[in-house]
Formats: sequence, C-alpha cells, structure tokens
Amino acid sequence: MKKKVLFIISNMESGGVSKSMSNLLNVVDTKTYDVDLFILNPAGVFMDTIPSEINIIKDKRISLFFLDFPYNIPKLLKYGYFLDAIVRFLGAGIMFFNKGIGAWILSKRIKKLNKKYDLAVDFNGQHQLYYLIDRVKAKKKVTFFHSDYGKWPHYYSMDKRYMPKADFIFTISNKCVESLIKYFPQEKNKIGLFENITSPKLIRNWANEKVLESLDVNFEKLISVGHVSKAKGFDLAMGAASILKSRGINFKWYFIGEIANRQYVTSLVTYHKLEKNIIFLGVQINPYPFIKQSDIFVHLSRFEGKSIALDEAKILLKPIVVTNFSTVNDQFRHRINASICAMDVQDIAFHIEEILADFELRRKYVNALRFSQKDTTMELEKLYKLIK
Repeated sequence: MKKKVLFIISNMESGGVSKSMSNLLNVVDTKTYDVDLFILNPAGVFMDTIPSEINIIKDKRISLFFLDFPYNIPKLLKYGYFLDAIVRFLGAGIMFFNKGIGAWILSKRIKKLNKKYDLAVDFNGQHQLYYLIDRVKAKKKVTFFHSDYGKWPHYYSMDKRYMPKADFIFTISNKCVESLIKYFPQEKNKIGLFENITSPKLIRNWANEKVLESLDVNFEKLISVGHVSKAKGFDLAMGAASILKSRGINFKWYFIGEIANRQYVTSLVTYHKLEKNIIFLGVQINPYPFIKQSDIFVHLSRFEGKSIALDEAKILLKPIVVTNFSTVNDQFRHRINASICAMDVQDIAFHIEEILADFELRRKYVNALRFSQKDTTMELEKLYKLIK
C-alpha cells in the first residue's frame, strides 16, 4: 500500500515559494507515495504546472476566507459565511498588533481533513504551521521556512510554541539554518537544510522552447525575475538604469514577474525617463527562454532566503549581478561566480557596466557556474527518510 503524503500551501501565485512547490511536485515519487496537495487559495500561474498524479484538495469557503483582506469580506457575506467574515475581520485586526496570534485565529477556520497521513508538510509556515500541528492527523509533521528568520520574525510569539511540536523544520540555505537555530536553540537537532528543488536538465529543456516574443538583439539585454517591487529592489534598478543611460550604454532591461504596485512602478520609470529602456514581460510560467537570451541576470533583493530564480540563472550560465543581502554568500562568491554589489545605485551601475565591458570577467563567471552545476532533486530523500 502506498504511503500517504500531504503538502499544504497558501496558493500557487508567482513567487519563489510557489515555484519551489511546483518544482518539488514535478519530481516527487508518485509511484511510491499517494500525494495530496491542500491549497488554501487555489489560484496562480503555477496551478497548471501541478502534475495530474497529484490530488488537489480545495474548499470554496477556505478559498474565499484567504482571499486578500478586506476584499474577501463582501464575498464571504454574499455566500453566507458570516462567521468566517467575522473571524477574518477579527484576525486581521489582531494581526495589526500581533501577527502570530492573528494567524493562529485564522488557522482555526481551516477545515480538518478526514484522511490520516504518514507525512504532512506545511510549505509556508505561519497559520499553516499552526493548522498542521493542531488539526492534521499525521505520523510525522514537517514545516518549512523559506527565508532568513532574523529578517522575518513577525510570528515568533506563536512560532515559539509551535515549532517545537513539529517533527522536523526545514529551511533553504545554511544562513537560514543558522538563523532558525538562533531563535529556536532547543530545536537545533531537528532544524535542517532542504535546498530548493532545481533540475538542470529540465530547466535547459524549457529554455529551448520557442516563445512568441524575443529580446531585442540590438541592445545589451539585462533581465530580472521576481516580483516587481521595492522589496526586490525595483527602485534600485531604476536608479542604476538611469546612471547607465547617462553613460550612453545602449540597453534594455526586462522584468519578469508580477507588478506589486503598478502606480509606484510606472512613476519610477517616468521619473527616470526610462520608458524606452524598461520592458515588463509580466508573469511567465516558463521564463527560461528569456533568461537564456539575456546578457546579464540582475537580482537586487533587499532580503532573501535563497532565491530559486538565482539558482536557475546559474544553471543557464548567466553572468550575475546581485545585491549583498544577508544570505547571498550561500550562493555566490564575489568575483568568483558573480558580482556582489552594495544596495547602492552607483555600485550596481558600476558592476553592470563592468560585466558588459569585460569579456574575460563574463567568461570567468560562466566557467565557474559551468563547473558547479547541481541537481537538487535528491533533496526529496530527506522527506522520504522521515516516512521510512
């Protein structure tokens, strides 16, 4: 009889966690394991990437409950979910003062599942962790945290009660492991590394697929993948782009990802007079053909756990300019396999211009990346081992 495994995730919208979930589901052993995926709000571009062998669990009431607040309140009332509307409103109010308690309240409205699992995995943390511990029946319970806890300790008031109840706690980089241990030292022996799932073979195959729109070969081609937002350094990108333009560099900078605040983004492009240089390609299920065509991959996040987009750019052998966020050294060494720059527009512009002008530096980075290719699909053995 197959062992039963449950994964829990909030949604499949664009973003690193959903992409990581998609990659994992596409390599999990469905011949040995009966895999359920409970999606609280089953929406997003990565829904179509879920293999048919995965059983998707969804619930209309829960989907409405976890839509963006407060826009979901009228919809909950429309369908007669009056208690849910009250709890959602109450939870949002409490989260303003204490995110942990607010999320705990929200977790109580997620329905119990009748099935008992051999392994249940919360892939998002926060209210899903509290739901996993309190309301899911499973022999083993595992939670994931996808960032540097020191940069995101907002739920600590409840996490300190619930993390100890999990059988194992995974995070995505060595720096993130260290951060979790600092906050939860008593759980040191059950905190471990689980790298984002990336398959070089699959990514290279996807990169060779034809796309309707190609990058303009008449320009230096920069590309960034991720949410177009301040957290991902869009303001830094515009400042650096303005400097590059003033120096006469003939470039186009392409952005793949959801625009968090279109008015904010448009105003920055207009302010710096970059309308002819900045191209938004929107959310792409398959961004790899665009990355393959680019000259430089630029990633300007203010904080990261471990960026799956950067791992994929490495697989496609792109020269990379990346900011010095807290976990960057888990992926890169300055002037060995990437240019690591300060979160400063002058420094960013300098390193981009340097790579564009220095063929030998580009070749050095590409060679370093070529000889460090890594298939992380074997990370799944860490979950299988918990079941066995």
